[in-house]
Amino acid sequence: MNFRRFAPALLLASLTLGAAASHAEGLRFFPGADAGFKFEPTLAITAGVMDASGARDSSMTVYGLDFNMNCGLFQTPDNRIRTHVQFNRVDESGVKSSAFELSPRYTLPVGGGFSVGAGPVLAAVMVDNGNNDKTLFGYGAVAGLNFRSGPLYLGADVRYLNTTERDNVQFENWAVLAKLGINF
Repeated sequence: MNFRRFAPALLLASLTLGAAASHAEGLRFFPGADAGFKFEPTLAITAGVMDASGARDSSMTVYGLDFNMNCGLFQTPDNRIRTHVQFNRVDESGVKSSAFELSPRYTLPVGGGFSVGAGPVLAAVMVDNGNNDKTLFGYGAVAGLNFRSGPLYLGADVRYLNTTERDNVQFENWAVLAKLGINF
């Protein structure tokens, strides 16, 4: 399946949602320093599929960890910006990859413990394609669905990541991830 054709639409939606959030009335900077601010952290394991260029078989299994919390750097009055820090790993089809991703997302509650969110992604990706190994810069967009109920956290993400190319190593990819975790 060629997910790359959806990249411009996902990136545009993410940037539009981010721009709307940044123009919100009462945007606060460094709210994490406020005495009453609640980070509401979550830790989850992730697993899914990745479609990556530069791999012999473009469909691979990806797994990792997701840590997310209310953003302590900038925030809307109703705490709708959550920062996701993810570590994802791939070791399949002659490619080994470890990615560290940072993604602030504007979220909207949709009721019953569910929320949807979207935002940009910045990443450092260590890739070994069997011939070379390089650390690449990545950028992209992500959209996700989350469910929180007491300590239970469930989520799903669709993420596009474009990477730089160095010495014939590149790792542009799409990933669809499921998440299972705990709210603290």
